Amino acid sequence: MHTCVFKEDARKAYLDQDGKVDLGKIQARWSELGKIKVSLGNKYFTPAVVEKVKGLSDSDQQRFLDVMMGGLSNDDSSVGVYATRPEDYDVFSFYLEPLIREYHKIEGQTKQEHDWNIPVGEYVLTKIDSRLEKVSMRARVARNVKGWNLPPSMDKDERIRFENKMVEVFGSFGIQGKYHSLTPGHKNYITNEQADQLRNKHFLFNDMTTDNHLTSSGVASDWPYGRGIWVSEDETKMIWIGEEDQLRIISIVQGNDLGKVDQSLHELLTGIEKSGLEFAEHPVYGVITTCPTNMGTGKRQSILGKFPNITKGGTDEKKLKEVARSLGLQARGVGGEHSNMDKEGTADISPSARFGVTEAIVTKRLYEGLIKLYDMEVQAAGGNRQNCCIIY
Repeated sequence: MHTCVFKEDARKAYLDQDGKVDLGKIQARWSELGKIKVSLGNKYFTPAVVEKVKGLSDSDQQRFLDVMMGGLSNDDSSVGVYATRPEDYDVFSFYLEPLIREYHKIEGQTKQEHDWNIPVGEYVLTKIDSRLEKVSMRARVARNVKGWNLPPSMDKDERIRFENKMVEVFGSFGIQGKYHSLTPGHKNYITNEQADQLRNKHFLFNDMTTDNHLTSSGVASDWPYGRGIWVSEDETKMIWIGEEDQLRIISIVQGNDLGKVDQSLHELLTGIEKSGLEFAEHPVYGVITTCPTNMGTGKRQSILGKFPNITKGGTDEKKLKEVARSLGLQARGVGGEHSNMDKEGTADISPSARFGVTEAIVTKRLYEGLIKLYDMEVQAAGGNRQNCCIIY
């Protein structure tokens, strides 16, 4: 378990006595971490990159250090970089492009395309098993707004101004709902108890200061200012403000038709765009996100399912993650990326691909992967599947 350290303190270890970036200290730290695990941020910090960084202005060198802080501060990082502003993907392309290409398995001149033409009535879970009638299905997209810093480099004032801007949008974008703010003194402020009620419903994100990846990268700085959640009247649509990305736009549907989740999500996304906000996009990578793993569509689509047989009663979550990975899927605990599974093997299952696939293909891959995953759950039970899906 890491002791959480905030970026403002953590980055001091990589500065010289004059407060300038010390590339030697950075290299020494990456070498030390490499004995435990080599993140992509570590792998691509090459001598050629070091030479390029030496030629940057002092302010860009400081920004470059900020990009790496999440990886430098965590020995379990797989990627280890977070963009601090949309233009980082161009200014530091000499470092980030090969990293992005490896993570997303990009070859040649791939360019991100978008396609929300997702059929209703085709990707129906009861076709897999008649008992999969009421499943918690969700889809979310990560979005950042053009003209604002990304969360790792926002200061307290910018976070609050962005939150207030979004409150204006919520009042005019045509979908009935309510905004709940974690910002002390905000007109929509909610107490810790009220926030926990939203977390118990699996709506609101957790306290970000408990995750060292988020604190050391600057994502969690100024917590809880500028953070909150908008929830639609029927509780099927929600928007997070101020988590890893400025916005996480979410649709949650209890049912069995994956296409209906997309329909709901696209309606929400369109409503925000019609309000006049322009999302940050890259001409090659598509949707700009803080973590390069979400670039492309920025879309993550999932269901909550029980896999007691593959996980041996939740005791072998590693097995489920390995099986899911072999199918192009990702398995997480219900609390998110670094959470554990319960004794029933309850997991959040989603396709891992974000870049080089369209929104429609993400949905198709989830459905096709679930067919295979549930078949393997049956085999793990000797051909007799226990009830495998759960409602929240």
